[in-house]
Amino acid sequence: MSTQTKSKLFLLIIAILLLTNIAMLFFLFNKDKDGGKKSSFDRNAAAKDFLQKDIGFTPAQLQQYDTLAKQHREKMKSNFEEMRTAKELLFKEVGAQAFSDSVIAEAASKSAERQKGMEVQFYSNMLEVRKLCTAEQLPKFDSQFYKMWSRKPKKAEEKK
Repeated sequence: MSTQTKSKLFLLIIAILLLTNIAMLFFLFNKDKDGGKKSSFDRNAAAKDFLQKDIGFTPAQLQQYDTLAKQHREKMKSNFEEMRTAKELLFKEVGAQAFSDSVIAEAASKSAERQKGMEVQFYSNMLEVRKLCTAEQLPKFDSQFYKMWSRKPKKAEEKK
């Protein structure tokens, strides 16, 4: 296999992985289109439960968290819409330029930059949630915050 063919293959794989990551983030943060119902697992409720039980958030802190979470969801929703539009334009551009190596590399780079921006927003939101913690809660939050996003639905946990 020639070097040029390998390069094209690797760039195609990178583009597919980026698209898969974007799609997963979209489904994670977006409501289903069938009547606006969420799936049976409510990540926001699980996060609030974690903050209350594991970190020790007070009702006032939970109220502040609700406000932050709502703002974050709105930002992410608009970002996903922008990303979807930009992705369509990139697809058209790649197709119009016959999938050349340079165009594929540029499209992958643009997608990666957008993905990076989404990740930065996610961690910035976590920083804002962290700022709600008291001095006593900070060590628990810092060592366990990843659990807030890695929790599985209770039904899945019960089956184990």
